[in-house]
Parts: sequence; C-alpha cells; structure tokens
Amino acid sequence: MTPEAPQGGGEAALVAYRALLERYHRTLDLLSPAGYADIERHLAEAERYAVAVGELAAEAGPVLDLGSGAGLPGVVVAARIAPREVWWVERRRRRATFLTQVAAQARLASVRVIAEDVRRLARPPDGVAAVTAQAVGTLPEVAALTRRLWGPRVLLVSRKGPEWRTELAALEAWWRVERKAAEEGWASPRVLRAEPLGTRGTLIAVELRGG
Repeated sequence: MTPEAPQGGGEAALVAYRALLERYHRTLDLLSPAGYADIERHLAEAERYAVAVGELAAEAGPVLDLGSGAGLPGVVVAARIAPREVWWVERRRRRATFLTQVAAQARLASVRVIAEDVRRLARPPDGVAAVTAQAVGTLPEVAALTRRLWGPRVLLVSRKGPEWRTELAALEAWWRVERKAAEEGWASPRVLRAEPLGTRGTLIAVELRGG
C-alpha cells in the first residue's frame, strides 16, 4: 500500500507557490509585471487574511476563497491554516489548472480546487465557515453569491477602500431583508476586524450569524 503524501503547509508550501508563480506568471498572465514586482507586499497582505481567518472563523466548515485567480490570498490562507479544508473557487480554467498544480506541489492535501461558478456548489455538511474575497465585488455581492453555502456563523474577509462603511451599511440592509429582521436568531453584521493596509485600503472581517 502506498503511503499518503504528507500534508503540506507553512513556509515550504509558500516556497513552492512562489516558484510556480515565478515560472508561470507571464505565460499564464497571472500577474502584471508591476504586480509580480510587488509580490512581497501581496504576500504580506495575504498573511493578514490568514491571521484573520485563523483567529476569527468558526471551527467547523471549510474556508472558501472566492475568485482565487493567481492564488492570493487563498494560497497563503491555506498554507497557514493547514490541515483545515480550504476551497479555491476559480471559474477561469487556466488559472484553476495553475491552482491545481500549486496544491499538488505545495502538498496542500486539504485544498479543493473548484473550476465552477460558486452558485453551482453544494453546501458542505457544516456550511462554509469563512469567505475570503480579494477583488470579486462589494460585501453584499460576495454575501449574495455565497449565502446558501454558509454555516450558522460565517466570516467575510475582504480588502476595501475608504468607502467600506457604506458597503457595510449596504450589507446590513441586504441581510435585514434576507433574514426578515423579526425572525428569531437574526443579528446585524458585526465588524470583528478593520486593519489598514497602508495605501491599499483596509482589511475588513465581518461576522454574520443566523445562517
């Protein structure tokens, strides 16, 4: 019987990821030249996502990275919270193929690469515990796309610009309609973390309960 490959994670996984990025970022159009030149900052920002998820997400259920693209922040999140299950959801086939290679080379056995529209996914048994989304849409848009996958408590983590409080108000209005405020167990979205990312906006972690 062939032994299972060891679970990857931590620095070794990130070394493998960076090697693949260096090899393929041009041929697969993963990052612009300026974006790749600034890779250290991108990785540092992704680390902040990982910390937020690791500290604030519910213990049961996978973490879903929506629109994983070139793997930021999803790869860093998966490496830091391994062996917890993480879903990388990316509709673009070439990027999904790249992510599949990353998961294999980095030995991230608990990662599931999904080349599908998130709206077609089946809800996991415990529901999704957290959704990370770097550049997919507004908070209400991310919530609407993933709502039916959530567990009883979900954490939404995203980088936002100076108008993030306006997005938060829109998220609360959406959630009020979704939960029909009078329903037992309803609660307003709660900001658990708001961290400035230099000139790149603010990392927001919002908890919603009553899913």
